[in-house]
Amino acid sequence: MHRIHGASFRTTILPVLVAVWVLAGHGWTAAAAEETRGTGTGLLAAGADPVGIVPYASLGMALIRSEDTRFVDGADSGHAALYGNEDLFDAGSFDDGLQFHMAAGVRLPYRLRAQLEFGAARALDWRGNANYRDSGARQPSEARLDTRQILFAGFRDFPGWELAPGRSVRPFLGAGLGLTRYSLSGYVQGFPEPDDPRGSLRRGPGGEIPFTALPGGSGRNFTWMLTAGIAVPITGGIDLDLSYRYTDAGKIRTDTGDIAIVRFREDGTRREIQVPVNGTFADCRTHALLVSFRFGF
Repeated sequence: MHRIHGASFRTTILPVLVAVWVLAGHGWTAAAAEETRGTGTGLLAAGADPVGIVPYASLGMALIRSEDTRFVDGADSGHAALYGNEDLFDAGSFDDGLQFHMAAGVRLPYRLRAQLEFGAARALDWRGNANYRDSGARQPSEARLDTRQILFAGFRDFPGWELAPGRSVRPFLGAGLGLTRYSLSGYVQGFPEPDDPRGSLRRGPGGEIPFTALPGGSGRNFTWMLTAGIAVPITGGIDLDLSYRYTDAGKIRTDTGDIAIVRFREDGTRREIQVPVNGTFADCRTHALLVSFRFGF
């Protein structure tokens, strides 16, 4: 059965978000106090950015986790619907995975930053469970997802707390817009425990499980992102960024096309039927913990 983990992940990350917001609020107060004093040295001690535009680059890795979702019927393309009923679907999520992350940006006055970033994740495994009628309680499905993402993101840094003279840990908030390119492949639904083991979903002579193979899919989606985190100074020109991200990458779709229905006759011979069906889709929303190193120039 599908393992539900989204709720526990959100419960774990909630204290982090609360802490960041508290620090951000402290940062606004600290900034106001420092500006009232009007001393340049005080602003530097509070972790203020220098006046002017400072370029930087960033490299990192994110642990991503998808929200629980389901594949359902998509738009009518003139063929049969795969599920044909809003009560039928394939529910699951993509397994946890790693996303490579790189960015180039600039630090701006007033503790603002802007960056263009690229992310890529490969071989994210879909684990689901369909609920076709008379096909058993366990109808496992699997697929593979690859994604590439490009975003333009803006950030606001806040004064934080001092680690050493001139070095402060700073919270930040950010948001981004862009595109996600996805590719879904190897989508198969199996039926190992049908209600009637001797019926149309009987196994093959060697114990082979009847299955249905669906078309893959690829496309580009509008994507938006929200983030909160902290920047920890490592050296004078390098920061370690630790952040949480929520990303909505639109809908992952299977193509309109033939599904391969593989079944076994009573004499054990295999039969395969090709049936054209409309596409299906599932929402793609992820939570991530990103660790990256930011190098100033």
